[in-house]
Amino acid sequence: MWQWDAFFHALAYRHVDQRLAENQLRVLLDHQRDDGMIPDAIHDEGVVLRWKLPGVEGESDVTKPPLIAWAALKLYAASGNRDFLSEIYEPVSRWNRWWFEKNDDDRDGIAQYNHGFSSGLDDSPLWDEGMPVESPELNTYLVMQMDALAQVAEILELPDDAVQWRACAADLAQKIIAHFWDAAQGVFWATRDHKPIRVLTPFNLYPLLTGRMPRAIVERLVAHLTNPDEFWTPFPIPTVARNDPKCDPNQMWRGPSWVNINYLFVEGLERCGYPDLARQLRDKTLDLLMRQHDIYEYYNPDTGEPPPHAASVFGWSSAVFVDLAIRASHGEIVGL
Repeated sequence: MWQWDAFFHALAYRHVDQRLAENQLRVLLDHQRDDGMIPDAIHDEGVVLRWKLPGVEGESDVTKPPLIAWAALKLYAASGNRDFLSEIYEPVSRWNRWWFEKNDDDRDGIAQYNHGFSSGLDDSPLWDEGMPVESPELNTYLVMQMDALAQVAEILELPDDAVQWRACAADLAQKIIAHFWDAAQGVFWATRDHKPIRVLTPFNLYPLLTGRMPRAIVERLVAHLTNPDEFWTPFPIPTVARNDPKCDPNQMWRGPSWVNINYLFVEGLERCGYPDLARQLRDKTLDLLMRQHDIYEYYNPDTGEPPPHAASVFGWSSAVFVDLAIRASHGEIVGL
């Protein structure tokens, strides 16, 4: 079981078997380390906790993006199982603390990746200059997680916790702007040693997903997203902008479209007041998935074809298809 994949798998399972959906998260939390970290993957033979750093000596802890509270809330919306939220609240809170306690070398309140694999974007050009990297995408996930934990706290009748989580989310959203925002270019650059990594990816637009950005910033981000020379390709969203020199539409995480990333942007657009655009992206994503006789890991953003090394029978792509198709049949987008 791969951690990030399991969050998306749970979205599909919740439509048919709530216990199975919840168990996707329970298995991960059952293997949580004492310091709060959740392993990258869990196998019959053990857990994946560390990987060698590419190109240099040494190794680092490896995990995956913090989306577990986000996923848990979606399961609760389908089931109303308050006991499940009570069960996971404390371990997910420890997971959130781990990111700031163990992944912020300069203590500026911005979390960093110490290994590119922890992002799930294994060979993204964002990591080409080495590690660690402070990423707007990671810190966006943490804002989303803390906002989700605030909602969980309210459901569990912990009002003081809810206020604290929301305050932390608001504070981190402001730090994202101060740390990463480039007003001239209208994007949030990832940084290494506090210097911008100037490769344009959808992850430079990620703070849109928080719903906490000022309107002027949201409009700049949406302008990039809908630019056909950058991300609004025939089969969006390429994982590197089409006009960026590092874009390769057939190489994993360096250009192809991944439908789990689309799913997050569909939700973010809906949250930010762009329901028509969210619906367009949902429909384009469903069209992309239905073009083939199989469901693939990733797709060429120009042709819609699976690149040569894209795995078939792929789990989270299938899960996204199931969830979006059911939502569309109900006249919903993603059902915030």
